[in-house]
Amino acid sequence: MNKKDVSIIITLYKTPVKRLKSLNQYRKYPIMIFDQEPEDNSKEKISKILNLKFDYYYSKKNIGNSKSTNFLLKKVKTKYCLFTQADITIDKTSLNNLILMIKKNKDVIFAGPVFKKKTKIRKKNNSQNYEINNHLNASCMLCDVKKVKKIGFFDEDFFLYWNDEDLMKRVNKTNFKMIKVLNSFANHESSQSSINITSINVIRSMHFKCGELIFDYKYNKLRFIKIFRQLITNFIFLFINSLLFSKQRLVLNYANLLGITIFLKFYLGKKLKLL
Repeated sequence: MNKKDVSIIITLYKTPVKRLKSLNQYRKYPIMIFDQEPEDNSKEKISKILNLKFDYYYSKKNIGNSKSTNFLLKKVKTKYCLFTQADITIDKTSLNNLILMIKKNKDVIFAGPVFKKKTKIRKKNNSQNYEINNHLNASCMLCDVKKVKKIGFFDEDFFLYWNDEDLMKRVNKTNFKMIKVLNSFANHESSQSSINITSINVIRSMHFKCGELIFDYKYNKLRFIKIFRQLITNFIFLFINSLLFSKQRLVLNYANLLGITIFLKFYLGKKLKLL
């Protein structure tokens, strides 16, 4: 198997450097890293952890998952590319099985492994060793780069979440296939960023809500009345949960309001362009 056929790409945002030890499993493949809001000497710190060569790119600000991933995709020179994360491990045999399966099936655009912790693994009587799916776990999947270019990269309107849902929805409108490779396995370890847990929850929930609304706007003809209703509902529950001292729910309401506010800026920008 020609190792030069596959590149590994990974985007980082305040990821503890020690988490990147998992990338040593890909030492025989070209690796590209995009680091957002890196610490001083981040590249040197990563080099000490990784005993391999890698291409390093960075942005002083957080530009989002879609933009950073697209940046790397445009740099890829190999036929295939593995999207992965710092907290994901996939053994050599499993990766080889992904590569073999996508090479064997010319109409496949994405091939993903079975996640051990998220999926109950059952032996299936499937001589093909794969299942056709309309959705895969985008945190680790192998893609045919030429086919992805043909349908378009990640929609950069999505900052963090729902970009994979959007991409796969577009794939399902084509003749390309997405497959789960049944003899390929990955582990997704729980991990934390270097910022505190409350900040993480706010950032994640905020961008999830915003992405959800953008997805609805793009595909489901989202009406302004629905946005207004969500805005009022979260304001009311923000007040109620502040009285009840329910910190977890208070954080969620606050994050949802931020997400709705970001979406409104996006929504109004789109409307103004039509004038």
